Amino acid sequence: MLQGNVPASKIVLFGLADDLAENSRKVLAEQGHVVFAYPVLPAAQALNVIEQIQANFVFCAAEPEIYKALLAAIRQKMAGLPLVVVSRLPETGAWLDALQAGASDYCAPPFDSTSMRWVLESARASRCAA
Repeated sequence: MLQGNVPASKIVLFGLADDLAENSRKVLAEQGHVVFAYPVLPAAQALNVIEQIQANFVFCAAEPEIYKALLAAIRQKMAGLPLVVVSRLPETGAWLDALQAGASDYCAPPFDSTSMRWVLESARASRCAA
């Protein structure tokens, strides 16, 4: 078990810019999580990756056309799997849009151990509530 309430998990990153993927991967790996990074994939392919890895969390780029398609696919086939939208800039409107679309949470850099732990705990809690 890691610090806080989030055990080590398998986390898939989809479509994050290289620097965002590297920074988030570093923080998550330091917490003991196994992190896989992929470019943007069509929703069906992304679901295959998620299933093969048996991911516990998905982090996705903040472009609505990307995360909304993935959220719809996850709802149909893997209901309750937490999806966190990752943006370069913290924008209240984009955060609210992501949550209204069904995302578990929304985050932006700087990524640090405490904020990532909060994001994962929030996403896990939303999964339990679903």
